[in-house]
Amino acid sequence: SATEVSGRVTLPGPAGPFTLTAKADRIDRLADGGFAIIDYKTGLPPSDAQVALGYAPQLPLEALILGEGGFEGVERGGAASELAYWRLSGGEPAAEIRPLKGDVAALAAAARAGLAELIAAFDRPETPYLSVPRPEWAPAWNDYAHLARTMEWSAGAGGES
Repeated sequence: SATEVSGRVTLPGPAGPFTLTAKADRIDRLADGGFAIIDYKTGLPPSDAQVALGYAPQLPLEALILGEGGFEGVERGGAASELAYWRLSGGEPAAEIRPLKGDVAALAAAARAGLAELIAAFDRPETPYLSVPRPEWAPAWNDYAHLARTMEWSAGAGGES
C-alpha cells in the first residue's frame, strides 16, 4: 500500500499535449493483483450516479493515470480493480467504506473520453472560461468567486468603469 501518491499522464489535444496530474490519497495492492484507489472524505462522497455522469471524475481519472503507469512508486502496467471512498467523520460510525459500483475500466474510459472533449473544447479560442459553468454543481464556497465579480456585475455595475 502507498499513501498520497502523485501521478501524471499526458494526453493529446488539438493545440498540443495536455498533462493531467493527480494525488491519490491511497493506492493499495490487492490479493488478486489489481489495485484499489481510495479517496478519503470528511464530508459526503459523490454518488455512483454523479461519478458515472462525469460530475465527480477524480477516482476514474486516477484509475486512468494508474493504467498508464503514471503513479510514482506503483508498478507500471497495473490496473485499478476497485475505486472506493472512505468517509472519515469522527462520529458514529467513525468510518464508512463505500466502493464505487460499476466496471472500473469502463469508468476510466468514460472519464478519459469526457476529459478529451473538454481538452478539445478549451483548445478552441472561442470557448469561454465561465466562472461557474454548472451552477447546480457549484460549491457553497469558492476561493476565487471574487475574481469573477459576478456580485458586482449582477448589481448593475457590469462593464462600466
